[in-house]
Amino acid sequence: MPIISVKDLYKSFRPEVTWRDRLFKKQAALISATEVIKGISLSVDKSEVVAIIGPSGSGKTTLLRCLNFLEKADAGTLTFDGEDFDLSRIRRRDINRLRKKTGFVFQSYNLFFNRTALGNVIEGLVAARGVNKTDAVRLGREALEKVGLGDRCDYYPTQLSGGQQQRVAIARSLVYKPEIIYFDEPTSALDPELIGEVLAVMQDLAQEGMTMLVVTHEMNFARNVADRVIFMDEGVIAEEGASKEFFDSPKSPRAQAFIKTLGER
Repeated sequence: MPIISVKDLYKSFRPEVTWRDRLFKKQAALISATEVIKGISLSVDKSEVVAIIGPSGSGKTTLLRCLNFLEKADAGTLTFDGEDFDLSRIRRRDINRLRKKTGFVFQSYNLFFNRTALGNVIEGLVAARGVNKTDAVRLGREALEKVGLGDRCDYYPTQLSGGQQQRVAIARSLVYKPEIIYFDEPTSALDPELIGEVLAVMQDLAQEGMTMLVVTHEMNFARNVADRVIFMDEGVIAEEGASKEFFDSPKSPRAQAFIKTLGER
């Protein structure tokens, strides 16, 4: 049984309406919306690594944000550990309960610059989960050790490289012992020489059986680490399949064109 599955997910964004729009009764601006996710269904099994790839603007990040309730979906059914939720009317207490089972790693780290690496990792444990400080520190050090930063616990973000900051962000997710971690292009903000250290941590997690759903532009990771690839285009899943099969023999014309552009770079 999948850890998580979603069925018929839809998400649109309406343009911001200004007072000028209202004054001049620009009805199109008031009612039109851009449909970003168009009825997507997918599932992720325990210990599976699924890479979501596709051109920019295809809805990949929006999909991930809807799954973790950073955006509210217009419609769709989410099933987590066998429990069903209507995404258009899910209750706040259910959102909070589900978030305790997941981790989310952002593109831009989202660290507190007035906290040390350890302080960033344990902040949520102490403030939101009520874990006592002694236990939180122990768990935080273990998480930082896991991402290769056991000797950087007392460093502030400004004293760390971008790759190290992103590894702190990964440790912050790991400390909660999540059932699944969502990664939103975790290497896109990094200089090329720093990307490898973050991908190495993610590969180690995959080998240890961590369930991961990863939006990425790193095709080597998608091919060699992910079990399965989901290729998105214009808000829909254009193709999905086993990673090696997808990259060796894409079936849809759109995926074939995408793979061809990779070879031309």
